[in-house]
Amino acid sequence: MYNMSKKTGIIVSIIMIALGLLAFFDPFALGIGITYIITIGLGIYGISGIIAFIKGEAGNRNGWTLANGIVLTLLAVLMLWTALGNAYGSVQMLSTLTFIIGFFTLLGGIDQIQAYSDLRKASVPGASLMLASGILNLFLTLLILINPLFGWFGLSVIWGLYLTMSGIVLLAESCTGKKTIYHAA
Repeated sequence: MYNMSKKTGIIVSIIMIALGLLAFFDPFALGIGITYIITIGLGIYGISGIIAFIKGEAGNRNGWTLANGIVLTLLAVLMLWTALGNAYGSVQMLSTLTFIIGFFTLLGGIDQIQAYSDLRKASVPGASLMLASGILNLFLTLLILINPLFGWFGLSVIWGLYLTMSGIVLLAESCTGKKTIYHAA
């Protein structure tokens, strides 16, 4: 559990509302910023994988850690080079990241359909909800992969609404003047 003071709650809620409105009204600007942050994060994660392999003991080294580090580092460098190299590079980077999100959505949908099969064999009630979720994820994958920029705008609108509404609720809660206790998951 952690406590949030009135001042902290108001500051966080204003930031959430501002980001939510930015995502809703200008998804491209927020998308470019998030894309740069994620791309740089992938590069740092890749470099840390390479360092972990080099610093690891000879018997404990994993070749996949090195391969993953090299691929992520090269992907990040290539995406940043493309983004900074021409006028439309940021759009290409945004499309690439959206394509990656679409791929993970596809994997999630397949996993949910597989889980449905296991749940049905175990006669778990409500297993059909897992199937419905998997099918919706596959449909979402099609929407994202057919047109990655449109997919990004759709995701940004959803994120914008969520952040704005959550920020408004937190602001109202913070203005009551009571310290709120949140249970950390």
